[in-house]
Amino acid sequence: MAATIRDVAKAANVSVATVSRVLNHDSRVSQKTVLCVQEAIKLCNYVPNSFARSLKGNSSKTIGFLVSNIGNSYFINIAKVIEDILLKYDYNLIICSTNDDPKQELSRLDHLKGMQIEGLIINTTSFNDSKIIEMSKTLPVVLLERTIADSSFCGDYVGSNNVASVSMLAKHLLSQGHRKIALVNGNPLVSTSRERYTGFISAMNDAGITIDAGYPYVCECDSFSSDDGFVACRKLLNQSEPPTAIIAANNTLAIGVLRYLALNHISVPKDLSFMCYGNIDNSDLFLSDISCSSLSPSLIGEKTANCILSRIKDHHLSKREIVFEPALTLKDSVKPILF
Repeated sequence: MAATIRDVAKAANVSVATVSRVLNHDSRVSQKTVLCVQEAIKLCNYVPNSFARSLKGNSSKTIGFLVSNIGNSYFINIAKVIEDILLKYDYNLIICSTNDDPKQELSRLDHLKGMQIEGLIINTTSFNDSKIIEMSKTLPVVLLERTIADSSFCGDYVGSNNVASVSMLAKHLLSQGHRKIALVNGNPLVSTSRERYTGFISAMNDAGITIDAGYPYVCECDSFSSDDGFVACRKLLNQSEPPTAIIAANNTLAIGVLRYLALNHISVPKDLSFMCYGNIDNSDLFLSDISCSSLSPSLIGEKTANCILSRIKDHHLSKREIVFEPALTLKDSVKPILF
């Protein structure tokens, strides 16, 4: 049976109230008593119920992190940085994944709210924005990578320049002679998809290539999943005139594209040039080193953690928008086409 606070009090020869004061860092307890109780806690192998204490102290010391796809290495790396910083301030991080499912997101939001979280970091599906806006009026909220285009939202935004990132990729392919360039994108209802599509259109239009409903090389998927990337690649390459290059709008879509190419023995860049928004961990497993717009999950995670902590400290801060500019990382995944 797990030790209780009464067991600790008995071992330390103090009252239960004194143990409680020590656990809550009450400055009125002498250092000698604190050391005695701490020794008893170790002796009893007692694990304090921080959530129960939070209900009494009106502070859960818990922050929720609601992410669209926890299987995405980008978010895993960000979560690790955020958690490391929060731990220094005695905050816990609860991570939930929505799998880009609006119903699941709604359920997770209610669940986290019921846990009395002190702050929320969210990579929204874009389908429950009205609820998130309402929550932001009483709860510190930081949007990660996906925006809410409504002035009534009261939180912060931390993310990357989606427009510039994809524009940069398209411009590089254009500079290498490619004209039949495909974009494998996410759900157009999601802000990041729209912004990346805007960047693609901008670069192609500047090169005199019109992107309209008749352009055959844009695939808008239901989500940013690897499976959707696989299906999109199959659709693109089964056309009578397939593209000479593909841009994947994120790293999980890119993995799906690479899976299809590997399964069908299509070599990058010999048979097809390929670039990606965001870094792909272990892309060498696909025998390809992919050129990409590099992101910095460590910097983004650090800024996100600092934003949520400062907003918890002062919920009335003005809204902040922090956008990181991407860097172009060139590897061996693009083959020039002679003019």
